[in-house]
Amino acid sequence: MMRSGVRAALSVLALWATGCDADEPVGEITVLGERVWRSETFAGCPLASPLHVVLDGVESVIVASGDGRVTLLDPQTGTTRASLALPHAEGQLAHVIATPVLLPQRAADDARLVVAYQEVLATASDPAAGPRSAHRVVVVDLRTMTLDPAFPSVELVGSAPAVVGEGEVSFLASNALSRSRLVHAPSATGLGHVYVSFGNARDIQPWHGWIFELDLDAWSTRPISALLLTTPESDCGPSGVSGDRDMICGGGVWAPSGPLFVPASDGRDFELIVPTGNGHLDVDRGLYAHTLMRLRGPGLDFDSGCDPTLCAGFDVLAPTEACLSSCENLFVPRLGPGDPPLDAPLCEGLSFFACYAALDWDLGANAPLRMTLSEGTMDETHVLVLPAKDGAVYLLDADHLGTLYDRHEVVHACGYGGARCDADWAGSMVTQPVLTHDAEGAPIVVIATFLPDSENEAGLVGLRVTNDASGPRLERAWEQPSFDSPAARTSYRRHPSGVAVVSLANVEHAVLVEQGVRDASPGVLHVVRARDGLEAFRAEVEGPGQRYSVPLVLEVDAPRTQRVVLASCENGNAGPGHLEGWDLTPR
Repeated sequence: MMRSGVRAALSVLALWATGCDADEPVGEITVLGERVWRSETFAGCPLASPLHVVLDGVESVIVASGDGRVTLLDPQTGTTRASLALPHAEGQLAHVIATPVLLPQRAADDARLVVAYQEVLATASDPAAGPRSAHRVVVVDLRTMTLDPAFPSVELVGSAPAVVGEGEVSFLASNALSRSRLVHAPSATGLGHVYVSFGNARDIQPWHGWIFELDLDAWSTRPISALLLTTPESDCGPSGVSGDRDMICGGGVWAPSGPLFVPASDGRDFELIVPTGNGHLDVDRGLYAHTLMRLRGPGLDFDSGCDPTLCAGFDVLAPTEACLSSCENLFVPRLGPGDPPLDAPLCEGLSFFACYAALDWDLGANAPLRMTLSEGTMDETHVLVLPAKDGAVYLLDADHLGTLYDRHEVVHACGYGGARCDADWAGSMVTQPVLTHDAEGAPIVVIATFLPDSENEAGLVGLRVTNDASGPRLERAWEQPSFDSPAARTSYRRHPSGVAVVSLANVEHAVLVEQGVRDASPGVLHVVRARDGLEAFRAEVEGPGQRYSVPLVLEVDAPRTQRVVLASCENGNAGPGHLEGWDLTPR
């Protein structure tokens, strides 16, 4: 294993695709990488992605860790500058999973961080799934590293009327988990709003998808200004058992990248594009599992915009294309014209959504990317690119969500062809695409895939997004490693980290960590040239890495050296864990 301060890949050659076939053309590695620091060891895993702040001209890396701390690190050395322990009840642990959000700085000495956490039984072996007693949101003054007294701690509570069943559906702290990145929506007249999202660990019933809207300008008197419930259903079956493969309640909002914030345009309110997980989908009755929901804010207003006549008598096992395509503010996944049925173990003879239920393939594991396409004229087309656990990437109209332009399968299902699948529930993608470009400047989206089986291909995939007379389409641009290589059947067997984009000498590269296995194999840092999929650098990190966490990119000596800060956890959700800084320099 490479030690801190020692350079790697000084004279290594990389194959254009796989690094293993001597008959393929070879190109010299273009990036040098060096691990320059390792942080302190945190007792809890840093599940949240690291953030960056500049305060009085001094840069810091923000770490919110699973042991209930918010810590500032020196980005040059990785040493701890200051730390704050989050408040919690006796016998409980303040467990942070969701990436906090940094509020816009109004002055050089002003920096506030909004943090959501769950109070979990301190002795729980897995804090993410342990008994939860409360969910709280606090605002940290990073200048003093104290809780900001202008924003008292808020305990999230609430309920919503049931549309299926009777009475109210209550938010249950014990059956909710905050994993999604917090979202801040600015305001022209004040501080704006923050959004905190919930699903549940292991889908233990009763569970639902919830979003809380917090008004920063009314925090001291009425902080919770709106509440969204994705599946307002009062009867979720037996309590305390998993509903991961049932089509009831659910609709958790848990994509690690969080809901997508779209700023206001044309005088309209801003938008939140919310991915929801598995459970009960019934457009006719207002139950929205397995969807993208476009909410208007502030206020979390939602109107599906679906044609009520076309969607009457909605059948989740066989929804009509006429209904689904009519929806302005709702996207429901489905097969495209001419697509064969889903080919996965346990799904033979099942409909699309019956297969989703059989394998716990919730759409809400992934978050979309919004981008603008041009046909070479003044006309522009806004699209959303959405990966899914079913192995496909969906391309849809961002202005009318029901319009599906393309569905492009990028990987087979886990266990395809009789392979042994170690985790069918995991699917093949839990990520958010990143936008990069080829050598001509045309858009390429980069998506991290994985497969927990022994035979099928997975890895980093680049998809070209085109827009011609036939409409927007997705085309395979490259894979790393090449899906024709043996490496694609042995690498990326577990959830990788999120993907970041780093520009090295004005050349875009995708950066991620392929997760290893505790006490068996270390994680691997990959730096892949975006225009053609060339692996420019790879090296082992200390520990197995960490799923979902997005590497932080910092300028060290622009446009030459860039620093990436990544997380690694020795024991999953429980910790311990650490961060490490790597310098990347083009040759």
